[in-house]
Amino acid sequence: MATNAMPSQVPTIPDHSLAAQKKAWAFFEKFKKPFLCVGAGNDPVTNGFEKVWQNKVPGTKGQPHSMIGGGHFFQWAKAEKLSEVLVAFIRNN
Repeated sequence: MATNAMPSQVPTIPDHSLAAQKKAWAFFEKFKKPFLCVGAGNDPVTNGFEKVWQNKVPGTKGQPHSMIGGGHFFQWAKAEKLSEVLVAFIRNN
């Protein structure tokens, strides 16, 4: 099952991707443009990760973050709802 196998693909020890990850976080920790976090809210793989982004990225402050359901593949299961949330965000920013 993918949910059992895929976590083993996430780097947990320093490797060649660590420098790229640090560079990406350094960028996002200074990102002040509006930044929206949207997730399923009922996905045991990614639940809570939005809090990491909201704590590190200045542009997340005051944004209408959403949890829309739909599980790990919410972008497919809740495509219409996700589209509504994203269009509203773009229109308001």
